[in-house]
Amino acid sequence: MLNTFEFSGYTKIAYGQGLIESFGADFKKNIGDARKVLLITDPGLVQNGLMDTVKKALNNDGVNVEVFSDIQSDPSSKSIDAAIETVKDFGTECVIGLGGGSPMDVAKITAALAGGDHGVEHYELMKNPFPQKVVKCIAIPTTSGTGAEVTRTAVYTNSAGHKVWAWDDAIAAELAILEPTFTAGLPPHLTAATGMDALVHAIESCIDKTSNPITRGFGLQAIRMIAGNLEKVIAKPDDLEGRGNMAIASTLAGLGINQVSTCIAHCLGHALGSLGRIHHGRAVAISQNVAYAWNVEAAVPIHAEISRALGVKDCGQDEKELALAGAVEFDRLLHAIGINTSLTEDGLTTSDTDRFLELILSSENAPMRESNPRWATEEDLKRFVQEILK
Repeated sequence: MLNTFEFSGYTKIAYGQGLIESFGADFKKNIGDARKVLLITDPGLVQNGLMDTVKKALNNDGVNVEVFSDIQSDPSSKSIDAAIETVKDFGTECVIGLGGGSPMDVAKITAALAGGDHGVEHYELMKNPFPQKVVKCIAIPTTSGTGAEVTRTAVYTNSAGHKVWAWDDAIAAELAILEPTFTAGLPPHLTAATGMDALVHAIESCIDKTSNPITRGFGLQAIRMIAGNLEKVIAKPDDLEGRGNMAIASTLAGLGINQVSTCIAHCLGHALGSLGRIHHGRAVAISQNVAYAWNVEAAVPIHAEISRALGVKDCGQDEKELALAGAVEFDRLLHAIGINTSLTEDGLTTSDTDRFLELILSSENAPMRESNPRWATEEDLKRFVQEILK
């Protein structure tokens, strides 16, 4: 029997090459007559000119743009609080997040909290209800990985150094713009890491204990598109058709996890990010790789479907063999695109085992462990940690 479920769409999605050229008109159509915008991005996008492209498109239509670029990977609660204060000081009517998951998450939660009186840590892990939303948000991804443009969650690092998150309908952006040309300049190692993040999202939207036909539909299609395009765009970065397919796949995976949850790979990956500041996409890819075959044991049929979506040939093997072949294909893809699975150069060794386990077992990571189709005992987790740190 199917689980009882609901599905809600929160974000309008616009896709197309050259969309940014008509951004001013689209902005008015979707946001209204707002005249003050805070554009949240990272220093790299200020330097490469993408920020100027977006700013110019808005300026040409009479919109006054303030830029906030104090954003790093795994953004701090301090930077989010600073962005919220900037919104209030500037009288912002709309916040735009331009970049990967970090700028988009900061933009989303900044817009959501601008009408309140507290800093972001007041709301982590839903300790307190969100204020009424008074500022709108647009998300423009420049990577194809996080799916943050369509999720109602935001991930950040609190003052204690823990990677935490908040979730609420108010966090969702009103509009997501998928512009393939904006991802073409991404370096190969980031294309690889963010692409694997999207792939793990897609897999987990299929295997989560509360998954349903809608999330599995999003996830399986995303897996097909990633399997068919990720290696291509790394080999040929200016392949805009492939880039577009990756952008759509990332959004599909985001739609999937937005309705359910992430699972054991994100439980391990979030802890790894807190432990060693490992890039999120790389961290969850490494974690998925060590847990993949173990997870198959508890959910063979859906893993067989995932294998087919990954491109594994169904040659008459039994269902479990087909499901396990997906783990082999995931490992092949991981290494084919150059993901470094060794953490030695990152300064992590087996001496970090106890701290890693402590982070995995922390309260902020419990929901992902509980959503997984197979319960991970502490002995299982220790085995995963030792394999990751070996």
